[in-house]
Amino acid sequence: MFSEVIKLLTSDEFIKAAVFPGITFVMLYALFTVWYERKLLARVALRIGPLHVGKIAGIFQLVADAVKLLTKEVIVPSKSHRILFVASPIIGGFIPLLTFAFIPFGRNWIIYPSDVSLLLVFAVVAVSPIPFLVAAWASRSKYPFIGMLRLGFQLFAYEVPLFLAMIPVAMVAGSLDLQVIVTAQEKFPFILVLPFSFIVFLVSSIAEVERIPFDLPTAEQEIVAGWTTEYSGVLLEFIQLGVYLKADALAVITSILFLGGWHGPDIPFIPIEVQEPLWLMLKSLIILSLVLFLRGVYPRITIDRLLDIGWRILIPLALLNIFIAAILIAYIL
Repeated sequence: MFSEVIKLLTSDEFIKAAVFPGITFVMLYALFTVWYERKLLARVALRIGPLHVGKIAGIFQLVADAVKLLTKEVIVPSKSHRILFVASPIIGGFIPLLTFAFIPFGRNWIIYPSDVSLLLVFAVVAVSPIPFLVAAWASRSKYPFIGMLRLGFQLFAYEVPLFLAMIPVAMVAGSLDLQVIVTAQEKFPFILVLPFSFIVFLVSSIAEVERIPFDLPTAEQEIVAGWTTEYSGVLLEFIQLGVYLKADALAVITSILFLGGWHGPDIPFIPIEVQEPLWLMLKSLIILSLVLFLRGVYPRITIDRLLDIGWRILIPLALLNIFIAAILIAYIL
């Protein structure tokens, strides 16, 4: 019995699921994103606190804030739907974890290989906002309700172009398997032949995770904290965990679809099994830096402008790129 347990704990499947690219890595990546956002925005805005608090690059401030949220009282409004109010942020915090099960970080670094992994990733991304919509409704409060309506409009406007931007990639690669898509970019990344799809996917991803300038569902200056207004303590931490996990996942997926995934110059004396995840994480960090940087330099847009960008600009642009991809396949590639 003991030997079987040891064999299970040392198996490749368990290591991938529990360590890398599984839950341990994903949680550390989310914590790193929170820390990195604070340091980056502190540089942009010249904020003294995030730049200097904590003995090791401000890391203790991150730990202190996490402990503070975990120890705060969870207040459940008296008129809320109690079960849904408590359960929804917990479910919403962990759903984005499933995305990393289908993301290949290298030829041998994937938890669940699938011939349709691109569709599985999109399915998780599309489902992930539903618990947050339920959470806002369960609050039965004015500001969460307004935030819920804004979130609904935003999802309807941007999930369609997000999906349409994936289609040309699958067409050019000839597969819905993310590993095959990365292999197809061995000579050149798809951003060179599908630039419109890259722009549409990146902008739609920013809207999907409610980052500035698309943070209308949680606009602090307008509706307190939007659909998260009534949440506190550990429930609020689950919500923040889900949002950051989703942002991390979309940054990695963008790198896989358009930036060549794990392909990069060969580094002497470093095993290829280590190089591949390093190149992919470096590319995703560049994408993540751009997404986080917008918070410090760009203002929030209005709801009418948000819908105009989604329906009148991104969707036609995505459809145009599908047509361009068809021409490339027929006459060039």
